[in-house]
Parts: sequence; structure tokens; C-alpha cells
Amino acid sequence: MNIKEKPLTAARNSRKTRVRDQEIEPQVVSQVEPETNPLAWLTLEMVLIALILIIGIGLRLWRLDSYPLSDIEAQQSLVAFQLADGDTIQSTSYSPLLVSLSGLAFLLFQDSSATARLASVLIGTGLILLPLTLRRQLGPAAVLITSALLAISPTALFLSRTINSEIAVATGALMIFSGFFNWSDSRQQRWLYLAAGGLAMTLTAGPLAYSAIIIFAVVILVKLTAFRQLWQPGSALVAANNDHEPKTDDATGEESPFTPALKQAGIFLLAALLILSTAAMFNLSGLSVTTNLFMEWVGRFTFQPRLDGGFNAVFLLTLYEILTVVAGLVGLTFAFLSRDLLKQSLAGWFIGALILDLVMVGRPTGSVILSLIPLTFLAGLALSTLADNLQRWGQWGNEGIILGAGVVILGFAYIGLTGWLVRVCGADDRFCQLAWLQSVAAMALFLVIVFFFGFVQNDAGISLRGLAITGVGLGLIAAIGFGWRLNYGPLENLAYQPLAGIPASTEVIDLMDTLSEESLIRAQDNRLIDITLSGATPALLWQLRHFKNVTPTGSIITPPTTTAVITLTADDQQPNLGESYIGQDFALNSVWSPVGLSAKDLINWLIYREVAQRPQRGNQAVLWLRFGAG
Repeated sequence: MNIKEKPLTAARNSRKTRVRDQEIEPQVVSQVEPETNPLAWLTLEMVLIALILIIGIGLRLWRLDSYPLSDIEAQQSLVAFQLADGDTIQSTSYSPLLVSLSGLAFLLFQDSSATARLASVLIGTGLILLPLTLRRQLGPAAVLITSALLAISPTALFLSRTINSEIAVATGALMIFSGFFNWSDSRQQRWLYLAAGGLAMTLTAGPLAYSAIIIFAVVILVKLTAFRQLWQPGSALVAANNDHEPKTDDATGEESPFTPALKQAGIFLLAALLILSTAAMFNLSGLSVTTNLFMEWVGRFTFQPRLDGGFNAVFLLTLYEILTVVAGLVGLTFAFLSRDLLKQSLAGWFIGALILDLVMVGRPTGSVILSLIPLTFLAGLALSTLADNLQRWGQWGNEGIILGAGVVILGFAYIGLTGWLVRVCGADDRFCQLAWLQSVAAMALFLVIVFFFGFVQNDAGISLRGLAITGVGLGLIAAIGFGWRLNYGPLENLAYQPLAGIPASTEVIDLMDTLSEESLIRAQDNRLIDITLSGATPALLWQLRHFKNVTPTGSIITPPTTTAVITLTADDQQPNLGESYIGQDFALNSVWSPVGLSAKDLINWLIYREVAQRPQRGNQAVLWLRFGAG
């Protein structure tokens, strides 16, 4: 009997000991302060985001005033300059959003070409960051790649460094898109505010706003069933992704209506519209200009080409964004095969923007950005899939060798091609004329190596991944090269860039230097010389904004009422000045088109964005200088 009781007693004592230990352990643990890492937030993802942002801002601010303002840029800047000066705004064709932001920039800083472009820099920087708001839906890798592509994109970079309403419309459209899908996921009020702010920004930016609205409306109609399910209270999407439980009605236990949240967002939208369109009530005419943007958008659909009309998006994307185009088309295929509403909406956005752009004959040059944004997201999805596959199955001994061979062989092909381009071949020199075959043979050799690896390893994935990373490397090199020539190249070569439209000429700088020198000699100040002005373009008016004694006149056919030392006229005007004058003409802008180039010149232009043929002189001004003045 005693033998049987001992195990029972020992078991009871053991349980008591464990209970005492459990009572004592919390006291001991509570006395030990948990270790905290102050740099826990500094993850690799945060470092990459900071790096992308620094590069993006640096590229947008560096040498921001290296190019004089074009006519389209100067038209907006003159209105903003009048607003900052407190003058009455006479123009009825401008972007209320850009005028409001540029007017504020002129008040805070000294007016200049760089200051006039600060609004676009700010908006373009926001465009880099906005993809990160879709991190939960698309994944961190996809949105990081998307932001990186937008940071170095030649198109996005150029439009972020020039004054245009299209970059603002596209950024506002992405705010609407991101705000809507994030609100659908979480029902958090801040996302409604983001969407409402994007809508206000889009509607006050420019006519292209209505293209974005129509595209989104068509996408919703096409996928109406899916969107209805998304909007239903307690939808599966909300239940799966919401970290915060939706508010419920205490009586019924059902989710409360969204009316209060939508009302708050509506009030925010109206307030934002009023502030952005009127420059916080300092420009009441901005309201009427905002309402007229719709009719201006309708006027873009015309059978007659407009002088300010640009090339279509298909041409410009292929010309400047070859990496994004190829990767984006792969991502477009993924989007169609998936059942993800957000990805399919991106695909619909891209296709709708392309179609509208093709039918809009009078499209502005910057309208390409509306197609570029969804295409970049699709490219980010495709490239993130490639990165994931390389991490899982890639090896330096396979894909790495293909990449190294591709860099060497294709580099050799590039050298051979450029040698053929710069060489002048005689009519009988067949070897010289067929020297381009060297580059074709090198590319064929590379393809043989690619497929050889797949055949030997009995794995086609090796060939595909090796070919893909080689293409990505070459695409990045091309994007950096094209972006550099477009944004930082010599001014005399800017006319060769279709995205630049009709840029200012180098002779504008010569004209202003001449005026300043003559003013310094004759009036002892570089801005006090008497000038009579007729037929000036917006770009010339912007350059003359600080000259104190400028007398505009409607016609210069008859002698001016004041005895001006300098008279500026349009090239097609023949003045009768009644004095002894000498004239010198200056080109105000440059015009050029790749149409009609020979095959060799076309290839040379595609690589270097310049040819031997000089651009045509566009609008011209004649400077008439009176003898004996001063």
C-alpha cells in the first residue's frame, strides 16, 4: 500500500512545483525589459525605396533650366507670372492646376525657367511614389520595380522636367486608381481622400482628364459584375484583406452604408477643386477655365492635324521605352490569364488609353504618359516574376554565362553597327555596304548559344531566363542612354526628339544676349533699352518679362509712336520704321521630323537621336536696331 502511495505523492509534489514555477516566472520575466532595435524599420525594402526616390528627384532637378521654355511651357508660365505679380489674367487657355502651383513657386522663389518647372518636378516625384500604395495588392517586388522604371523612364523623366498638364493628369489618374482599390480592400477613409484628391487634380490639370475618366468608366462597364461584387458590403475581398473590422449597425449586425464616408470624400473633392482651380481664391477665372477643359478635349478629335499635336503613343513608347514595352506585353498576357480584377483593370487602362490616343488626331505630345503608367505596372509584374524564377532556379553557371556572353557578343555587334553607320561607302564597295551583316551574324551567334544551353541541360527555362535577363540589361542601358540624350543633350539636338514637340532654338539665347548687350551699351543697364514688340510668341514674351521698357503694338507696318531703339517683329512682317535700321533674324524654335530618312540615316537616328540634316527654323523674330540711338 505504501509502495503505491509514493508515486501518487511524488506526482502531486511535481504538479505543485510546476504551479509555483508558473507563478514565479511571470514575475521574473516582467523585470527584464525587452530589447528594442531602433533601426528595425531600416529594411532592405526601405533602403531601395529611398535609393529610388533620391535617384528620381536628382534626375528631375539636375540642370532643370538647361533648355529655354518652349511656346507651350511659356504660355502656362506667363499666366502664373501674372498671377504671382497680381496682374489680371487675360488668357483663357491654360492649366489651372499648373498655374496655381507655379504661381506659388514664383512667390516662394525667384521666377526662372527652373522655378516654372518645379510643379512638374513635384508631380513627377509623386508619380514615382504612388505605385508603392499598391504594395499589398501587387507585392513589394512588383511595385518597387514599377517605381524604379518610372524613376528612370525617358518619357516620365522628360515630362517631369517640362511644363505640361499631361503628367498631372496621369498622376491624378493613378491616385484615383490606387485610392479606389485600396479603399475597396480596407474601407479606410484616407484612401477615399486619395481618390478624391486625384480626381480634383485630374479635372483641374488639363483636357486629357476626360480621356482618363472615359477609360475608367469603360473598364468598369466591361467588368461590371466583378465591380458590383467588390462594392457589396462584407465582400470576400474586404473580408480577406481588411485588418480593421468594418463598422456594423448595432441593431441589425450588418455593415453600415458607405454614405457618410462618401459624403466626406465629396466635400473634400469640392474643396480641392476650388483651391486647385482658383489658386486658393486668388484666380477666380480658373473656375471657368476648368469648365472649358471638356470642350477643349472634344476639340482634339479633329480630322485636321493641329500644330501642337504630337506623335501617337505606339510610336513614342516603342521609340523610348523598349524595355517597358516588351516586359509590359508579357505582363499584359499574365493579366489576361489571371482572374485578378486589379491586374485586368490595368490591362484595360492600357488598351483603352492606346485606342483613345490613336483616334485623337490632335493629341498633345505628353498624352503618351497615360498609356505608359499602366504599361509600367504590367512590366513590373512581369519582371518581378522573372526575378522570382531566377531566385528559385537560376544559376550563375547557366543564366550567368548566357548574360556574360550576351554582353560581349552584342557589344561587338553594336561596335560593328556604329562603324558601318559612320563609314561612307562607295558605290562599288560591296564589302562596306554589307558591313551591317557583321552585327546580324553576332546576334545570330548569341541566339545559338542561348538555345545550346537549353538543349544541353534539357531545360528550356534556362534559355528563356538567360535571354530575358540579357534583354533586361540591354533595355536598361537603352533607357538610360535615350533618357540622357533627351533630357541632358545639347539644345541643338533637342529638335530630333519627337517627344520634345517643337522646342526652343539655340538662337533664342543669342537673341537675348544681343538685347542685353545693346541695352547695357545704350542704357547702362541690361534691361532698360526701349523695345517695340510686334507678333511675339509666348516663349519670346517670357524671355522679355523683365525688360522694363517694352511697348507692344498690334502692327508695325506703320512707324511706332515712340522712337524705339530696338524693334522686334515677326519674320513675315515688313516694317516701315521711318528711321535708319538694320535687321537680324533669329529662329525662336526648331522643327524636324524623321519622315523621309534613308534606312541608314534612320538607324543612325534611332541609336543616337541625331542626323546630319539640320532641323528647320520655325517661328522667327527680326531684331531691328536703330542707328545712332543712345
